[in-house]
Amino acid sequence: MSYTPATGPASTETRSKTYRIVVNGQPKTATSEILTYDDVVRLAFPNGEPTTIYRVTFRKAEHPHEGTLVEGQTVEIREGTIFDVTPTGKS
Repeated sequence: MSYTPATGPASTETRSKTYRIVVNGQPKTATSEILTYDDVVRLAFPNGEPTTIYRVTFRKAEHPHEGTLVEGQTVEIREGTIFDVTPTGKS
């Protein structure tokens, strides 16, 4: 699945560079080197409940290299960045 951050599926006209990443063990494609918490959650749970809080961890990113992503934060990815997204409960 191709994905443009914050807008949804990417059109073939706007794609310049793609990044192959892994989200919850599944290969995904991102078209921006910067992903937000919301972008990653949508990749992991496209039909997720808006009241669910998710824990997002990552590794093999460009900057920072690894860590936890919370709402409002971004991460600079690179080819092969790995995300683990798990629901933690309702807000």
